[in-house]
Amino acid sequence: MTKKESRQFNISVEGINCERMYFEHLARLVNSSNRNTYNLKVDPRKMSPLEYAKRNAYKPVDKRKGNKKIPYIHVQDIEDYYDDFQRKKFFGMIDEMRTAEDKFGIVYELGYSNYTFELWMLLHVADMKHAVQDRHSYLGAINRWFNRNYTNIDEFKNHTEFRRILDEFVTLDSIIQAIRRAERIVEKNVVDRKVKETYKGVSFYRDNPDVSIHEVVQMIFDVCVVK
Repeated sequence: MTKKESRQFNISVEGINCERMYFEHLARLVNSSNRNTYNLKVDPRKMSPLEYAKRNAYKPVDKRKGNKKIPYIHVQDIEDYYDDFQRKKFFGMIDEMRTAEDKFGIVYELGYSNYTFELWMLLHVADMKHAVQDRHSYLGAINRWFNRNYTNIDEFKNHTEFRRILDEFVTLDSIIQAIRRAERIVEKNVVDRKVKETYKGVSFYRDNPDVSIHEVVQMIFDVCVVK
């Protein structure tokens, strides 16, 4: 059997466990699926965009269709646009993406979730088109849809437990469903005329639910030609 070529994605993430483990799991799914033309290599690390670029900018960057370089990806939560600290943190991360682009001649794309990464995980198993009161409000939906009985979100984020969630619920087919459900969230936000902001080329809605992680995951599928 001919060994498949690989495509490398450089991914910086905000969280300690979940985002990193998710993209590592995604690579395992793609590479063992026989539904891909190219294998997926990822190097997800908990780092700011600028720190990650400093570490990796000297490495060669793979190309995608049209001979365009594969962009770097950063995954980040908005958490709460109306909280001054969280809003400044989100904007500061975008500032770092743009600084990294200028300094190292790379392209950085953002996959965000509003409020949190839990929204993206839930989209693998359910529609999540209605707003929640705060980021802790995802706990009820997590327990219901993942058949768990957590008392707080930190239990869901525990390394061992999150690995079980990935193994039980995250497949290539459920990821495709998550992408479709995320697209429906965006469509509903347009219909509902929610307030949209743009900061240094990144457009997002102030109010949850909102998400763009599906866009970077779809790009990964497109580059690796996953069917």
